[in-house]
Amino acid sequence: MRSFVLTVICAFVLGLSVTNTFADDTTSPSTASTAASQPGTNGAMPVFITAVSGLVQVRAADDQAWQAATVNMQISQGAELRTGPHSSVTCVIPPDQTFTLDRLGTVRVEEAIRDGNKITTNLMMKYGRTHYDIEGAGLEHEASITSPSSTLAVRGTNVSLFDQPPFQVEAISYTGRAQFTYKHSTIPVGKKHGSFAKAAAGSDGASETAVSETVVDPQYAAALTAADQQLIATQVARGAVISFNAIAGIPTVSGGRPSYDSELPSSLPGDLDFVLRWTGDVNLNIEVGVDPGNPLANIAAGFQESEFLYPGYGLQNSPSGGHIPYDDLGGPNGGEEIAYWLGPYPTGLYGIEAQNMSNGTTSFTYDVYANGVPQEMYFTDNFGNPYKSTQITRTLGPYQLDSTAPIVLIPSSPLLESLTPDDPLGNPNPGINPPANTSVQVASARAAAPKALPTVQAPARPVEATPAIKPVIFKPGGFP
Repeated sequence: MRSFVLTVICAFVLGLSVTNTFADDTTSPSTASTAASQPGTNGAMPVFITAVSGLVQVRAADDQAWQAATVNMQISQGAELRTGPHSSVTCVIPPDQTFTLDRLGTVRVEEAIRDGNKITTNLMMKYGRTHYDIEGAGLEHEASITSPSSTLAVRGTNVSLFDQPPFQVEAISYTGRAQFTYKHSTIPVGKKHGSFAKAAAGSDGASETAVSETVVDPQYAAALTAADQQLIATQVARGAVISFNAIAGIPTVSGGRPSYDSELPSSLPGDLDFVLRWTGDVNLNIEVGVDPGNPLANIAAGFQESEFLYPGYGLQNSPSGGHIPYDDLGGPNGGEEIAYWLGPYPTGLYGIEAQNMSNGTTSFTYDVYANGVPQEMYFTDNFGNPYKSTQITRTLGPYQLDSTAPIVLIPSSPLLESLTPDDPLGNPNPGINPPANTSVQVASARAAAPKALPTVQAPARPVEATPAIKPVIFKPGGFP
């Protein structure tokens, strides 16, 4: 999982030695080595890592230790790769194959052999999503991606296989064709000279899959808690449209607005609440990491994340009861996402972070409440100076991950509060407030909210196809 790293707050204040990494550990992509561009010889073929983004590890065999993957590293048949959140790794098998393992995935190079003009390659993907690109000129390829429940035989140039429980297995052909096998049934995906086509496991092919994705299942409302329904109903009262992202496995809202500062305390659903609000027409995602235990002892040891919350992809619920009810896709008035614990919650260190999934810039605000009381968030400025604030307002650019990445101590530490100065910026434009000529009360918003969650037949936001670029490098976040 993702490695959240602490700021140097307590190293400065308490004299502790702490490393900062609540943000991503990202290695910039670079050009492959000269050897990677050379044609392979007969026998086992080398595999070269050409791009690493985020947390990526590799091991030579099942009985070997995991180590950090680096650009230009050469691995061989039998090697295994795994990625954390917001991470990806791209590899080249000379002379003409490229594959990319997206975030939260594990893949092993089961076979990579050349015999004359024939190249046989098999990638064994335990879970995750792998993109495979073959140029194919002048050579015969027998290539496949195999997961525990399916096999994608590569017949075209750019394909993808997604297999991540509890989600539905999917095969995609961006260009060219492939053969998708699931439970002894094989169906074609794409055409020899065609473009994007997707087939879901259990379907009759791309046509049936496309039809099924145009329908929003109204039954997902039954799976929502009463607190979730109230939150979504409030967004609907503010003009939001609800839908359901079948790929991410989470309800979505769009076109609403964030809570005003005056509304926020009385509208919080949990006993411990982490709130991300923004004002621009972009899509932000909230992330919360948890390091249970004694907060000050955890600071001394360094942030050891054991739980991670993210809106969707099976990460919206944590073992201790943390929960994200929906993914807010934003809109002209901004958006709001909440991660909360209803009832008991772990003591320890928490980290909150925002990721911009859009090509736009927005201001955003963090708030954290425990039992209705605002909590101090600790962070460092660009010069390493530690500060605290119960509300942080910053700006986030296109596809950026927030570098502030504050931490929160639960329970709070009076000693740390007394030794850490307040945010010198003072949040000159704190929070999110109603327009000067408008008075909005949370009571009226609740009165206007429907008593039951309505069924809205709204099309899901389209999934962004990955362009055929070599090597394939994904935007932050990995999944579209």
